[in-house]
Amino acid sequence: MRIEGLTEHQVDLLDTMWAIEEFDELEEWMKTLCRADRIEAESLQRLVVLEAFEELMEESKYPEANRVIDQFRLTK
Repeated sequence: MRIEGLTEHQVDLLDTMWAIEEFDELEEWMKTLCRADRIEAESLQRLVVLEAFEELMEESKYPEANRVIDQFRLTK
């Protein structure tokens, strides 16, 4: 997965997030962040989920379902 346009700080946050193996460990780490970094990390987490979803959709064998889902995407 490759996400373009990230700041160096965002890359650092994501690198740390990727290195964490368990979700509960991720939650604990996020609690240690200042409010601004925690909000940034949560946004990055959502971005990664959306990017993973996009990759799955590109590989989908159901083009009709993709067209319906496209109606609800923020970007195309």
